[in-house]
Order: sequence, then C-alpha cells, then structure tokens
Amino acid sequence: MEEKSLKEKTVSGLSWSATDKLFQQTFVFLCGILLARMLTKESYGLIGVLGIFTGIANLLQESGFTTALIRKKNATEDDYVTVFYTNIAISIILYLILFFLAPLIGSFHDNPELVPLSRFVFLSFLFNSFAIIQTAKLLKELDYSLKTKINLFSVLISYGCALLLAYLGYEAWALASQIVIITFVRSVCLWIFGKWRPKGRFSYTSFREFFSFGSKLVAGGVMNSFTTNIPQNIIEKQYSLGVTGLYAQASRLFNTIFDFVTGTIQAVPFPVLSSIDDEVRLKKAFRKFIRAKSLVICPLFMGMILVAQSFISALLGSKWDGTAPILQLLCIGGFFASMDMSSNDLLRVKGKAGTILSLEVFRNILIAMVLIVSILLKADYLYMVGGLSATYLIKYIASLYITNKIIGYKTSELLKDLLPYFAVALFSVLCGYLLKYIIPSQLLLFICQIIFVGIIYFSILYFSGSVLVKETFDLIKKSILKKR
Repeated sequence: MEEKSLKEKTVSGLSWSATDKLFQQTFVFLCGILLARMLTKESYGLIGVLGIFTGIANLLQESGFTTALIRKKNATEDDYVTVFYTNIAISIILYLILFFLAPLIGSFHDNPELVPLSRFVFLSFLFNSFAIIQTAKLLKELDYSLKTKINLFSVLISYGCALLLAYLGYEAWALASQIVIITFVRSVCLWIFGKWRPKGRFSYTSFREFFSFGSKLVAGGVMNSFTTNIPQNIIEKQYSLGVTGLYAQASRLFNTIFDFVTGTIQAVPFPVLSSIDDEVRLKKAFRKFIRAKSLVICPLFMGMILVAQSFISALLGSKWDGTAPILQLLCIGGFFASMDMSSNDLLRVKGKAGTILSLEVFRNILIAMVLIVSILLKADYLYMVGGLSATYLIKYIASLYITNKIIGYKTSELLKDLLPYFAVALFSVLCGYLLKYIIPSQLLLFICQIIFVGIIYFSILYFSGSVLVKETFDLIKKSILKKR
C-alpha cells in the first residue's frame, strides 16, 4: 500500500468511524437518560449480573478468528467460510449450554425472573455470529461507510423499542430488548447490503492456522471479560441489587465514552498498521495514532470526571447520585485502558498473541487480588472499583516496556506524544472546576463546564501550533467546502 493511499484510507476510515460513533453515542446517551428516569436501579442490576455471561459468550463464539482474518494479508475464500461456519457452530453450542444453565443463574441470585430474561438476552451473541464475517470484510477493506449506516439504523430501532417497552412498564425487559434487537437488526442489514456470501469450503488447514493465533487472544479476552463483569455479581451478593444497579449504570455511561474511543480512533489503527511492512513507517504510524488518541481521550476522560456529579444530578435524577463516584473511578482506569489498546494493536500486528495473553493473565491476577481483599475486608465498593482501575495503569506500564522492546518506542517518546495533550486537558479541566463556585444550577453548570473546557482546550492547542489540531480543522473545512 502506497503512503498516500494509506493516509487517504486512514483519514477516510477515521472520518466515517468518528461519524458513526458521534451520532450513535449521542443517540445512545440521550436514550440512556430517558431510560434511567423511567427504570429502577434494580432493573439495571438484573441486566448487569448477566453481563459476565454475554461478554464471555461473545468472545468464545468469535474465538479471535476475526482478528486473525484482518491480520492475514491474503485471506482466501476458504478462510472466510471456515471462520463463518465455526462461529455459528460455537454460538449454537454456547446458547444451548447457557439456556440450560439459566435456572442455576436465577437460583444463585435468588431471582426467578433471571431465568427467562437470561435466555432472551443470550440470543444476542447467537444473532451476532451471523454478521462477524461481513464486519471483518468491512474492517479489512477500511470500508466504514456501510458499517456506519447500518450501525446507526440498528441503534435507532433497538433503542426505540427499548423506550417503548420502558414506557409500557416492562422494566428490565426493556433493557434486554435493546441488547437483542440491535444485534438482530445489524446482522440482517449486513446480509442485505453486504456483498459477501459463503462460496468456498470449510478448510481444516485454515481452522488450525486461525485457532493457533486466535485461541491465545480469546483466552486473554475471556479472562478480561470475566474480571470486567464479575464485580457486578460480587456487589450484588455483598451489598444489594440496587447498588449493583448503580454500578451497572456507571458502567453503561462509561462504556458510552469508551466505545466512542474504541469505535473511532481504535477501530482504524489495527487494519492500517497490519498493512505496513517497513519498521520505520510502522513506528511513525504508531506514534501518530498515539497522538491522535491523546488528543481525544485526555479531554474526554478528564472532562467526564469533572462533570460526573453535575451531569448525573441534573439529567438522571437524585436516585442515581451514587453513580457519580463510581463513574469517576472508571474513567481513571479507562484512560489507561484506552492507551493500552494501542500497545495491544501493535502486539497483534506482530503476531504476539502469547504476549497479549501473558499481559491479560498478569492483569487478571491483580484483579483477583483486589477482589479477594475487598471481600475479606468487606471494604466499601468504591475501594474495590478504585483498585480495579489501578490494575489498568499497572498493565499499561508493563505493555510500554514490551512496546519499547518491539519497535523501540521509548518512554521519552511517549511523553513527547502524550504530555502536551494531557497537560492542556488538565489545565482546561481545572479552569472548568472553578465554575462550580459561580454557577449554582447543576444543569447549567454541566453545560457551561463542557463548553468552557472545550474552548480552552482546543484554543490553547490551536494557537500553540498543534499540527494535529490544525490538520483536523483543515479536514473539517475541506469537508464543508465539498458539500457546498
């Protein structure tokens, strides 16, 4: 791939990916506010305790094969067909297992409603298995236009149904319907508008090749999903379903932010980096992605920490006030998790699946220690959340050491790429914090802090000569002029 072509595809991918997540997450954000006002904390708690099962099932049915497909430069039709049928077979087996385990889930949490609810929610990963290859093809070809349109349509339909059911009083079933409907609609649309159809044959050679690489990724992913979702189950047993609902709501809000990052900046680097063979160009592209990510995540996560309390009090209502400190702690961990994903991309490009697994094992040992200590000491759940966030920082430090070994990405280079955006974002947020002493209304404070911090942040970067910011503004100007 030529340098110019690579740059054009990267810019196009980022533009469509950003458009996708901007509109999608804005709509999800607004619908989330309405649902939070209509539903109880216990409803969110019920869906929250199922997260561990759906998360692990999604990873197992995908089996790391999608990453292996994108990474493989000359994937054949047999490769795609092999992954397609393997994913469907695994999904059916997993659904049947979880279907019969549903009564045990309900019994463990002493809530019979979880039996039919879980069986319905588990349909989501079954539907998702039919769309994995179409999604992989779009990602591999950096074709984000169709993906964006389908995602937006799926979000509109699923949240529309959820709001209707919530209005009719269906509580947890409203949240469950959104999870299932979005995967069903997305899969159907990808089959209608996607070009790929299974034409090859199942290949045991392809299966062994992808399994060798993907099994290590999925093992790490399963551990990560388990430790990400298990706190909700522990909180439910240690405290109450209501507190679980607070944590689940905080996780939903956090994931809205985190998905924006992973769906825009993080969706593009891996396929782009996978297409680069030259080590010098690879490091140069990697550093540029680090700077682009820093530009976005520094103000995003710091800003969310700043406005968490005013946002929740003003828009979700006083019943959700306990969500704010949880969300703030999650955002601290989310910052380091986002940065760590770039190192993870590089390891995947280099085929270091074993290293990725080792890092996940390391972090999961840390998480297990945090959970065990929290249970034994019967510590407040905020200490547990804080400890979990700290594990992202420790893992990121370990990832940086390995990244340095692979492409010579030194700590001094990281600081040069990250520190300018971090420092400006911190200064902007501190200025925004002072507004709380001037503005009494929580809603007005929330709005003013966002606008004020945004203006200060981008103004400082623009007038200080930030190349990345100027390139972004130039791209926006060109897009506007083209439309005219």
